[in-house]
This record gives sequence, C-alpha cells and structure tokens, in this order.
Amino acid sequence: MGFWTFVAIAVVCGCLLEGYRVHAKSKTASGNGRLDDLEARLAAVEGQGGLEERVRALEAIVTDPKAQLGREIDGLKG
Repeated sequence: MGFWTFVAIAVVCGCLLEGYRVHAKSKTASGNGRLDDLEARLAAVEGQGGLEERVRALEAIVTDPKAQLGREIDGLKG
C-alpha cells in the first residue's frame, strides 16, 4: 500500500469518525430537550390536580352498562 493511499484512508476514516461524533452529540442534545419538554407537560398536568378523579370518571363512563348499550345501539345505526 502506498503512502498516498494510506493518507487517503486515514482522512476518510477521520471524516467518518467526526461525522459520527457530531451525529451522536446532536441526537443526545435533541433527546434531552424533548425529555425536558415532556417533564414540563407532565408537571403541568399534575399541577392541575384532579387527574385521578378524571380517570375514575372516565372509567365509570366506559364500564357503565347503560353507556355501553347506547354505544352498541349507535354502532348498529351506523
């Protein structure tokens, strides 16, 4: 293998390595930003309070036999 071939391979490998480093760094930075955004949204929802009450109300609606019968009748109409 000649000197210039070795230099060319070294330059290509160096460029690929640097490209991978930039990619990994940007992926980590954007992932952290998204995680922060999701944590902020979760804190806002928890701060509103009554989340458990809302879930209980929705469970009651979904499991209510009268509501289920109404959905089945509506499904038959459509």
